[in-house]
Amino acid sequence: MKDIEYFKLAHKLNEDNKTILLKEKVHFIASLKSISLISISNEKPELGIKCNANKYQVTENSFDILSKDISKLKIKSAPKRPTPEKELQSWIINYALNNNKSLPFDNDIKFITSELAILNQKGKKIITDILGYSESLKKLYVIELKSERLRKRLIEQVNNFENVIIENPDFFSQLLSIYGYKSSKDVSIKINKAVVWPYKKKSPDKVLLDLNIIEFTYQTGFSFLKL
Repeated sequence: MKDIEYFKLAHKLNEDNKTILLKEKVHFIASLKSISLISISNEKPELGIKCNANKYQVTENSFDILSKDISKLKIKSAPKRPTPEKELQSWIINYALNNNKSLPFDNDIKFITSELAILNQKGKKIITDILGYSESLKKLYVIELKSERLRKRLIEQVNNFENVIIENPDFFSQLLSIYGYKSSKDVSIKINKAVVWPYKKKSPDKVLLDLNIIEFTYQTGFSFLKL
């Protein structure tokens, strides 16, 4: 399979099995070489298993395969340590999948995928927590999630993934097409960078404002605030 084919397959599986996936609080994501089934439940946030893409690809009735993979995921042990960022990520994705893909902090931004990993020109793997898209603005959203206000790290992360998009315009144009969004080869220059992190009295953060990084803040229970 070509790299983009995994993303096509993950999207098709999500659409074809929407009812059961929402019920079980799981969804498919793709990487360049595989697909995975990921939990978005409170009990096992972002816990996942790799799936056999070939099995899903060659059958029109994937229900039996899906049921087995859901069972495998259910018996997989959750980490014993706290995972606040995974809990935040899981909550956001679960909300989006139950609300026509709209993200909870901005209904205009539609969820595309999560944990998307791409190699940059130096061969280093670059990952974004959530990739979104605003059809009204015709812009991709590179979104990083933080349970703490780690500004230096998040700036580095969103900038690195922005550069990956600029380096791979054809791939991201094809990715948007899978989700029904029209795009062009200059999609690399149509990017918004954003962070989701805890609210503080000093919000909005002036450094982020100066860097044109959008800030979304939340309080306990993932209640999002308008800045």
